[in-house]
Amino acid sequence: MIPEEQLTEIKTYLEKAECPLFFFDDDNDGLCSYVLFRQFTGKGYGVPIKAHPALDITLLNKVEEHRPDYIFVLDKPLITQEFIDRVSVPVIWLDHHPLVHLNHVLYFNPKKQHPDEVSSTTYWAYKIVGGKLWIAVLGAVSDWTIPDYFHEFEKQYPDLTNGKSTAPDLLFNSRFGELCRMFSFLTKGRTGDVKKRIKHILNVQEPYEVLDKTTKEGTYLFEESEKINLVYRDLLKKALSTPLQGNLLVFTYPQSDISLTADLSNELLYKNPGKVILVGREKEGNIHMSLRSDSVAVNTILERILPYVDGYGGGHTYAVGASVKITDFALFVEHLQKEISRQ
Repeated sequence: MIPEEQLTEIKTYLEKAECPLFFFDDDNDGLCSYVLFRQFTGKGYGVPIKAHPALDITLLNKVEEHRPDYIFVLDKPLITQEFIDRVSVPVIWLDHHPLVHLNHVLYFNPKKQHPDEVSSTTYWAYKIVGGKLWIAVLGAVSDWTIPDYFHEFEKQYPDLTNGKSTAPDLLFNSRFGELCRMFSFLTKGRTGDVKKRIKHILNVQEPYEVLDKTTKEGTYLFEESEKINLVYRDLLKKALSTPLQGNLLVFTYPQSDISLTADLSNELLYKNPGKVILVGREKEGNIHMSLRSDSVAVNTILERILPYVDGYGGGHTYAVGASVKITDFALFVEHLQKEISRQ
């Protein structure tokens, strides 16, 4: 748990900020954390970090462009020391991934107090500033966790939960899961399109606006997500027809502007419990992939494999992202199969 005095400290920085700049991971947890903070401050600029494993100096142009007085980093597992050293304003980093050690950054992570803590970044953002309950639950459940305020949400929106109480069942067997998928799709594609969609998300008051297209904002977001959904359903159909290799399912697809590896791997795991799922996307000579399991510590396996290939990666115990050169992908899968067989 993050101590109460530290949560108050983060809130104080948000209240002081006149021109905050928010960097956030481009998944639902990062997005919802940003939405809660941005709606609380009523000011600032958000930058979804796409195709970058870390917040690094390639994004200094955003700092120079917006000239913030505070920088907030949400749900991003890595920041380079060089980035921290090159900015002249406080950097407040709220995250829940494995701990890292950097100088001159205000770093808040529940794993400092409890190494096995799994609560999402959205959970902590909501504890800090409050805000829309459905946004707070959407970010947490999308990260496969059930927050302690879920029962309050269930009472307010019983028709959305369909009586489901676990994250996987909510994600794949409820109307709320449909909303989670829509929001995930809205972070896909070209950065300019994503930023436009996020501006609309900030103005949505209730989930039904999107699900039932009851407002102009909600209709726009529904239609934008549906464009991505068509691509997703086609890829999912192909992935589901891919034969298992023992306890491993490997599915890759050609280069595309849309990264759906995390979404596909999550649903494939739900439909193939007990298996290890690898979904990869070809891009510029690399395979960018998502690895998932409900029983095998894929983060540990990844650490063992990376020294043998040209690549990088990391994440949570049962969900990681990685990238390797296409020329090393077959070797990566070979090592992965060997590691799985040892479990």
